[in-house]
Order: sequence, then C-alpha cells, then structure tokens
Amino acid sequence: MKVLILGATGHVGSRLHTHLQTTDISSIAASRGRMRSNVPNHVILDSMNLPELTKQLQNVDAVVNCVAGSKDSIGTGAQILTQAALAAGKPTIVHLSTMSVYGASEGIITEQSSFDPDYNWYAAAKCEAENHMQAYAQAGGKVIVFRPGCIHGPNSVQWVERIARLLEAFRLGDLGNAGDGWSNLVHVDDVVKAIHLGLEMPLGAGEIQHFNLAAPDSPRWNQYFIDLAQAIGATPVKRIHPQQLKLDSKAFSPAIKISQKILEKAGQKKLANQLPEPLPPSLVRLFKQHIFLDAQKISSQLSFMPYQESLTSSVEWLKHEHS
Repeated sequence: MKVLILGATGHVGSRLHTHLQTTDISSIAASRGRMRSNVPNHVILDSMNLPELTKQLQNVDAVVNCVAGSKDSIGTGAQILTQAALAAGKPTIVHLSTMSVYGASEGIITEQSSFDPDYNWYAAAKCEAENHMQAYAQAGGKVIVFRPGCIHGPNSVQWVERIARLLEAFRLGDLGNAGDGWSNLVHVDDVVKAIHLGLEMPLGAGEIQHFNLAAPDSPRWNQYFIDLAQAIGATPVKRIHPQQLKLDSKAFSPAIKISQKILEKAGQKKLANQLPEPLPPSLVRLFKQHIFLDAQKISSQLSFMPYQESLTSSVEWLKHEHS
C-alpha cells in the first residue's frame, strides 16, 4: 500500500510518517515547504492546489488528512481533497477530525452524538470538513474518520508544553470546580496506531466509519495539572481562585495575544515567542466541560496507553526539550 500524508510537518503527521517507515506501508510526506533534510519520501505540495493534489493522489492507494491551521485550510481544504480524490480514482481517505465537533456537549459522547458547529470557528471548520467526507462516501469513496480528544505525548506543544509553562508560572494548578472536566487525553502514538489500523481496515465502496479516540483512564483536568506539576517540579501546586482565572483569560491573555501579533508584524517573532503563554477563554471553558469521549468502538482493535505511562512519556520529552 502507498499512502500520501497531508500535514506531514504537524504533530501527528510527522509521527505517523516516522511510524510507517517501519511497516509494509510506503508513505509520502507532503508539506508546503521543506522538511528536515533527514525525512525520507518527502514532496512539496500545496494541498489547496486542486491540480497538484489530484496528480499526487493518482499514484497512491490512500491519503491521510492531518491538515490543521486556518478555517479555510481545514474546511475548504477538505473539499478540495475530496474533489481531487474523486478525480484521481477514489483512494481511501483517512481524515483526522477532533472532539471539538461535539462543541459544548456534556455527558458520555459516542460517535452518534450531535455536532455543534456554532461552538467556535475551529468546531465549525471541522464540522464542514466532516460534511465533505460524508459527501465523498456518498459518491462511492471509502472514508475513515478519527475524532481524537486532547493529543499529548512527545512534541505536544498544546497539551504538554503550554500546560507546563502555565503551571510553572502558577497560572494553572488546582482549579477546583473550574478544572473538574474530563481531559480526554490520548497519546500521539495511539492516534498513529489508530490511523495505521484505519489504513488496513477493509471497507466497501461508499462506506464511512467514525471513531472517537481518548484513553478510557484519562483523568479530570485537575488531576492532570497536579500530576504534571509534580513531575516537572512546579510545586507547591497552587489553588487557583476563580477570579484569578477570569482575569487571566479575559484581560491578561488577550493583551498577550495582541502584543504577539504586533511583534510578529514588526518582524520580531523571537521576541513574541518570549512573551507569557496566553490562557484563552476557550481553554478555560474546556477545563470545566463535563464531556467524556467514549472510545469503546475502537477499543476492541486498539489498546490505549495507560495514563501513567503516557504522562511519563510526555514528561521525559519535556525535560529533554528544556535541557
């Protein structure tokens, strides 16, 4: 089998490409710009360019869509991908979605739970992308859709490095009721293994399968914050007052974001990166959201990494990066 990976410079895409090099699957890493010189089988490809993408898809059996970024790159990008795939002979599409499609929903969430595209721009873009995947299946294509929770582990800037910085600055800690939501953590290697399973999954023409991805033993956010803080020495773990959290997310953090944009426009990206980590209101809402991602559908085929093992993996990477 020959596979094209879109978004191959990202957290999941790069890890997937490395993993597939050890299997019988031949993978091609696609990116808009140059990758590291030691990355094998790499092509420069703008996934928003329909003719170029169609040409690449004519030579593969499947394509994995790990594209992130803006609303257009996610939503419109998925539309262009399905158009190119139809023109290229309908290769299988493995699409990386997100639990954000469920929006503000709470309780136990299965693959049949309702979407909430009005939650934010990211949820709207991912819902749009899934609609294009559904249309591709209706046109006779084969599709596997994965909806992961919060992907941590090595190279997780969002759910390991960012959280660690906020803990070290004592801007996160024990949030009380504000941190009582489920974290829905899933290790990046489990996401990679799930995609590998998807590539080998037998599907009929026009068939689409959806799978949630979250470790069943992933803790509530407060527990994750305490565990990570203790592991990296950000102690004593502080009890964060609700008023501090509110001021941080609605006043201090917006000021940081504005400053970052001004510095980046002035060509001072290095200085912008030295500013404190923003703590956006959307993240604060997530920490208290009682949403539990049910991944039983995939669990018969995939054994998720235990939480303590995944935490150790994340911490080892983080300490290596800081060293």
